[in-house]
Amino acid sequence: MTCKKNVLLLLLSLSIIECDGQSDSIPEKAENYFRYSYDNDFFSATDRYYTQGVRLELILKPLKYNPLSYLLLKFNKGGKNYYGLAFERDGFTPRSIRVDSLYVGERPFAGVSFLSSFLVSLDQKKEQKLYTQLDLGIMGPASLGEEEQKYIHRKLNNIQPLGWEYQVANDIVVNYMLQYERGILMKRYIEFIGGGEARVGTLYDDVSAVGTFRLGRMHNYFSSLGISKYPGYKKFQFYAILRGRIKAVAYNGTLQGGMFSKSIYTIEPQNIERLVAAGSFGLVIAYKRVSLEYTKWYISPEFRNGLSHGWGHCNISVCF
Repeated sequence: MTCKKNVLLLLLSLSIIECDGQSDSIPEKAENYFRYSYDNDFFSATDRYYTQGVRLELILKPLKYNPLSYLLLKFNKGGKNYYGLAFERDGFTPRSIRVDSLYVGERPFAGVSFLSSFLVSLDQKKEQKLYTQLDLGIMGPASLGEEEQKYIHRKLNNIQPLGWEYQVANDIVVNYMLQYERGILMKRYIEFIGGGEARVGTLYDDVSAVGTFRLGRMHNYFSSLGISKYPGYKKFQFYAILRGRIKAVAYNGTLQGGMFSKSIYTIEPQNIERLVAAGSFGLVIAYKRVSLEYTKWYISPEFRNGLSHGWGHCNISVCF
């Protein structure tokens, strides 16, 4: 308890430092960003289930004219819109990578790679955010998930994973996501944001209730994407972030295989957990145009007789 109190006192003390005497006047211009995110369950001392994820994002004003951007949603009035492209690779394995035969009853091996066109629309006056994303890609051997994991293990002098020959078959990824968030408690150093999310397509079909709690010295959640090159924002930020999610699952291609192909092995629909909970706790530190985040995620079992799981998330963002 003493440790937790010390952390809380540190956050509060940092949050009240007014280093730069900046005003609360926030420009309505949208910035450009580059972001790199890396997930790995190595941070939880495991090597199973969602074992690794990499995402590269580029947010540029000219991407407004990307033809796919016209399929994305935004606020008609009062919105500040950020158009972006991303590339993502995710890898999934059973609870053990030392079984050289078909691991019945466990999560199948799966690799997923896709390109995303996305739009973040912010309305600070009404304290609301709309995020939409269209994914186009592939799952299965063509995503090179096997080669990626074996290469990493080889470079780290780790054991070579066994069982990738039983991974889900090649199939297309076409998915659409919509997320809406609204400020519930928006104070200077404390924020609580609630919302909902829906995904539909060939990879994921689900709906979620989401909540985010932030405590510390930070920009308003609906004013920007966390950092800015424009005057009027805090130069230094340091805050804690707590997220929660309850998800109702209709379909998960990484467990059930693709919609247009037949895999050697998948989880049967009756063994899918239809209600999944996830949560995370992390810290963010930012100075001027650079932001760093480390978050620890936890998720309840996604299929019958499965295990709960955790992984670490690292993120670096640069504004230009």
